[in-house]
Amino acid sequence: MIHKEQRKKLKEVLGYHYTAGVLKILKENNILNRKGKPHGTSMIRNVFNGLNQSKDIENAILELYTENLEKDERREALKNELLGL
Repeated sequence: MIHKEQRKKLKEVLGYHYTAGVLKILKENNILNRKGKPHGTSMIRNVFNGLNQSKDIENAILELYTENLEKDERREALKNELLGL
């Protein structure tokens, strides 16, 4: 379950439009709901907000978080390199 403090930290990196990225990760890993269909955006938001529990969705959110952190670090390193800092 994602707690309030964790949600704040995740939101700083992911922003508000994170569900599409999570859906993409779930699709790549062939993770479906109980009915054998892809998870919906509302379920992803509910897990993110701590209303529902799903380890698969939590893992996808964390994977997206780490991907975004790495992108931010690479962008910052490139910026510093180009600007000579």
